Amino acid sequence: MLSRRRFGQLSAGLVGSAALGMPALVRAQGSTDVVRMGWFNTTTVSAQIAHVLKRTDIAARNGLKMEMIQLNASPAVNEAIVSNAADVGTLSDFAAVTTMAVGAPVTTIASQARFRSAVLATKTSGITDLAGLRGKQVYGTFGITAFQNAQEAVIGAGLKPGTDMTFVNVGPAELADAVGAQRIDAFFTYDPFVSFFENSGHAKVVSQNLTPVIVLTANNRFFKDRPEVVERYLRASSEALFFASQNHDLVNGWFRSLEPAKNIPEPVLQKASSYDPAWSAKAVTDIKAALSPDQIARMGTLAKWGVEAKLLPRLPDVAKFVDTTIAAKVDAALAAANFDPASVKILG
Repeated sequence: MLSRRRFGQLSAGLVGSAALGMPALVRAQGSTDVVRMGWFNTTTVSAQIAHVLKRTDIAARNGLKMEMIQLNASPAVNEAIVSNAADVGTLSDFAAVTTMAVGAPVTTIASQARFRSAVLATKTSGITDLAGLRGKQVYGTFGITAFQNAQEAVIGAGLKPGTDMTFVNVGPAELADAVGAQRIDAFFTYDPFVSFFENSGHAKVVSQNLTPVIVLTANNRFFKDRPEVVERYLRASSEALFFASQNHDLVNGWFRSLEPAKNIPEPVLQKASSYDPAWSAKAVTDIKAALSPDQIARMGTLAKWGVEAKLLPRLPDVAKFVDTTIAAKVDAALAAANFDPASVKILG
């Protein structure tokens, strides 16, 4: 079991290493355009993509030099994009919606990865399904996609939050303590932590949601002023994802080589990653950068929930902050290309 401190570091990004806030540069011969990318190293599949962009020649082959800015969580990436300290960054779907709610000068331009959220029951609780949550308290961190997913799940099971059961806000470290000591009956979280608690035997899933998505959000100066660079960047990202899907052991090793992910067991990482269909891609045509209409609609649902839960100052028009035109173009071009992951060179 991870220690209380380590779990808090992993899920909230509270790592006391100054290196995490510093950019790591991958310099490639002949590259002409710099792309500053904010990312964090605990998001399955998304982080593996970042490692591929850092450690291979895929970016250089697309005429790019990546400035990989490793930050510690969505809020830090959010701030970097909004302030133009990063051109583009990885955000959870709800984190992206928060930028829309404040009218930030950013645009969500692509899907990057999918992840799982879940409601779990602890080993000693005796709970086997959502109906077993009646009269119980369900713990987790408010203001994240997994919280909305959990509310949706219990309501769908005929339970009314606040009446039939209660959600309790708790920080990640405190949650880890409570689950490890089996002091609570139920909680909600997201992968890789869902898989971690399953793997450790401390909890089992009673409801899961496979719709959450990690998106790429760009500062408008990058997206609107440099569309040709955006296109090459999105192509590099898709190629990196396909490379990762064909080289699990290699990229999982890269993922686990950096803080704060060093203590995530490889089987946990592999299981958590497997909930993204792209992780099992058979052909490059299985990789899609463009957000689907359903994914955009889900972001709209998150926005409405955020306002109702008083987590957002206003209801944003999600469609006005999403533009997947370039991503769709990349999908079409990649399908017609002959990208061979075996030709990719590892830089170290």
